[in-house]
Amino acid sequence: MAITLGKDCTVSVGGTVASARNVTFQVTAKTIEVQEYGKRESAVLATGWDSTVSIEFNDADDLGSIISDLQSGNSVTVSGGAGNWSFEAIPVSVSESDPLDGVATFNVECKLTRQ
Repeated sequence: MAITLGKDCTVSVGGTVASARNVTFQVTAKTIEVQEYGKRESAVLATGWDSTVSIEFNDADDLGSIISDLQSGNSVTVSGGAGNWSFEAIPVSVSESDPLDGVATFNVECKLTRQ
């Protein structure tokens, strides 16, 4: 069993995010619940799936063109992590936090797209 530390992973959103502090990658099944007429039990059926990545980082230079990609609807390639995941995504949110006594941080969220 190989154990990988987060500090040893890289993440790329259209270019390497060198100052990434925290990255969360998630794959979620989309489901519907169905119940036959006259039956008491129900079943869950998978209808698809969705992928999301959230990245927290410190260096404004790592934003690159993410904001303009978000505004224009351009997709970017998201890749990295210990699982070596990769997918085409659309940036859906960018935020900045500037605490008075702390380090400025940026948060970017991207969701899977189909082309």
